[in-house]
Amino acid sequence: MSNFTVNGVYSYTSANIYSYLGRVPSNETTLKRAFDEFNITPTGKKDDLRKLESAMYAEYSEQVQQQIANQNNEKVVPWAGLCAQIGIRATGDYEKDYAAFNDAIKLLSQSAIDGQAMTYFAGLRSEAQKVFGMANPNQENQQVMSYYDFQTQYIY
Repeated sequence: MSNFTVNGVYSYTSANIYSYLGRVPSNETTLKRAFDEFNITPTGKKDDLRKLESAMYAEYSEQVQQQIANQNNEKVVPWAGLCAQIGIRATGDYEKDYAAFNDAIKLLSQSAIDGQAMTYFAGLRSEAQKVFGMANPNQENQQVMSYYDFQTQYIY
C-alpha cells in the first residue's frame, strides 16, 4: 500500500483512494489535478475523497444526461453510419442523403486506383441499396423482410 501526498502535506493511502474512486491515480500530481479540477481543498481526511468521488460522479452523470438528451433530439437515421464512412453527415432527408451518398461514392470510385478500393466502394454501394431501400416508402414489404432475415443471420 502506498501513500499519495497532495500539496506536500496531505496524505491518502492507495487503498482509500481505490475504495472511493474505484481506481488509483498513476502519481500524486494526477490526484492533485483531480482535486484542483473539482475545486476540492485537500485536508488529508477520507471525506476529501468522498467529495472528489461525488463531484466526479456528478460530472459524469451530467455528461451522460446530455448525451441522452442530444440523442433524443436527433432523428434516428438508418443510413447515418454508412454516410459517415465516406465523410457525409446524414441530414435525415431521404432524397438529399441518398443523392449526396451517390455523388460522393461516384467521386471516390473515380479516384480509386487499386482493386481493393474498388471492391470496398462496391460493398458500400451494395450496403446503400439495402439501408436506403429499407427507408424507401415505395419498397415492397417482401424485400424489406428479406433484408431483416439477412441481418438476423449475423446477430447470432
